Amino acid sequence: MFTLLGGVGCRSSRPAPPDAGSAANTVPARVDPPREPIPLRPPTADTGPSAAGIHTRPVPGAGAVVTVPAASFALGSTPGDPGRDPAVEADLVRVQLPAFTIDALPFPNDPAQPPARGLTREAAERACGERGRRLCSELEWERACKGPGGAMYPGGNTWGGALCTEGELGRCATTEGALAMGTRLAEWTRDDIDARAIIRGAGATAAGTQHRCAARRTALPTQAGLELAFRCCGGAPAPTATYPREVSRRPFHEEPMTAAQVSAIVASVPELERLRLREGLAMFLPAAINEVMNHGATSVELHPEFTITVNPVRWSPTFGEDILVLGARSRVGSWVAALWVLPDGRYRHASSFLLQGDAVAIALAFGEARREVVWSSCWNCGGEHGAVSYTDENRVLIVQR
Repeated sequence: MFTLLGGVGCRSSRPAPPDAGSAANTVPARVDPPREPIPLRPPTADTGPSAAGIHTRPVPGAGAVVTVPAASFALGSTPGDPGRDPAVEADLVRVQLPAFTIDALPFPNDPAQPPARGLTREAAERACGERGRRLCSELEWERACKGPGGAMYPGGNTWGGALCTEGELGRCATTEGALAMGTRLAEWTRDDIDARAIIRGAGATAAGTQHRCAARRTALPTQAGLELAFRCCGGAPAPTATYPREVSRRPFHEEPMTAAQVSAIVASVPELERLRLREGLAMFLPAAINEVMNHGATSVELHPEFTITVNPVRWSPTFGEDILVLGARSRVGSWVAALWVLPDGRYRHASSFLLQGDAVAIALAFGEARREVVWSSCWNCGGEHGAVSYTDENRVLIVQR
């Protein structure tokens, strides 16, 4: 019997990614690695209005500002988060920011007036300057949105839907009291990527995942009339830390592991551990490749377009993504699993496939197609092979063919 466990993901609007082939773009920013484990939250979906877990604060008067203390925070999102764009969102990299203040509401920061919109970024910067303040950097915007607890959305770890986009301004407030942070309008920041201005947040009709605190999109800074608001920051000078740029990774490489190493990985991934995959776990020996090929009446030599292996495969199906593909045998059967590689040395389940009660040899293969790793228990045999595929929605699926 075949058992399939699927990973989850969505696509967000994508800023133009840096050129993966440019040497200038392969040097990461000088930032500290995470100092504690990355929080792994279950995927959330837009389920309609619900007050559960949504922060609400009283609406302050005109001119109110929120003080954000100096601290480090985890910039970006966790690999595998729904809506995450791996090409432009950092892997929860720790960044130190000085203390700053941020307007409680979008400019003019007055609950009795609608937000100013349609200005160019230069006009927004000028408006902040006339008040003795400055347009917020994207790092400040994200830190204020996440609060000290690193929330996924303004107002909490779930998206509140219409509760955040309509009605009372105090709904979906950040922990420290910033209101309407990208819940009803996207907002300018002072930063750029490839000559385009970074904007944060999204309009009221946008998909919930676009309202994530870590979501990044772009707009032409000189274009007027866009449905963009902005808010002003103050305090210390704008931070000199810049958003880290993703590095180019090899599409595929083998990563030999022992059964003990794979067992430790399985133990750390709840979706795999509950399948009891560690019981009798064994890695396939190199002879398993010939077994797989012989079952299909073929040989490795007849398929030079593929690298065929029994080792785990480290896979980068798209710019910024890092996935480990495993194949092994346990008492419950043979299996294939794909795991997002986290920067703190742990793994997150993306997808898995179990041949329950069928402890057959399995080989992995990769070739020209960057967005898939082939698996097979019988090469050329219908229904006994398939692929680990990376979809246009940034999901990982293990399919049978």
